[in-house]
Amino acid sequence: METKKILTRDNSTTDELTVVEEKEYKGIKLKYNEFFYLDYSVDENTGLINKETKEKYYTKNQMQRNIKALKNAYHIAKGAASPNEIIDFRNKYKISASMFSVILGFSKNTISNIENEGITSLSSGRLIKMCLENKKVVYKYVQLCDAIDNVKKEEISKRLMEECT
Repeated sequence: METKKILTRDNSTTDELTVVEEKEYKGIKLKYNEFFYLDYSVDENTGLINKETKEKYYTKNQMQRNIKALKNAYHIAKGAASPNEIIDFRNKYKISASMFSVILGFSKNTISNIENEGITSLSSGRLIKMCLENKKVVYKYVQLCDAIDNVKKEEISKRLMEECT
């Protein structure tokens, strides 16, 4: 992955940094990855640059990503599946993201979007978590799914139920 860079106040480039941030949100202590740049601090009153100290600064894109990460951490704390849990489940049972979306009744790219950008709603995240924790629920969804042919249903069902018996 390419390192993102911006120009600092002295026209030198700086790398995007990340730290695990801990914040309280809606009464819950959450940890998430925060993205930022370091640059010299500026006196708000005079506009003078202090080259002795550096502070965190955020681009618009970083602020949006940080808000998404905090929201995602909140959803996970409230019972939603994490993107890594979904990926691990799909890999274990050899189910593509688009197929898993269809099985659960979401639009074709929903699971892929969740894996890349995080849970968008608590209710969807909790439904997915419930399915990941109980393969019999996913098995039932597979059986009820009209968008999958019978051969594919058999393949997926067999993989899901091998471990359940």
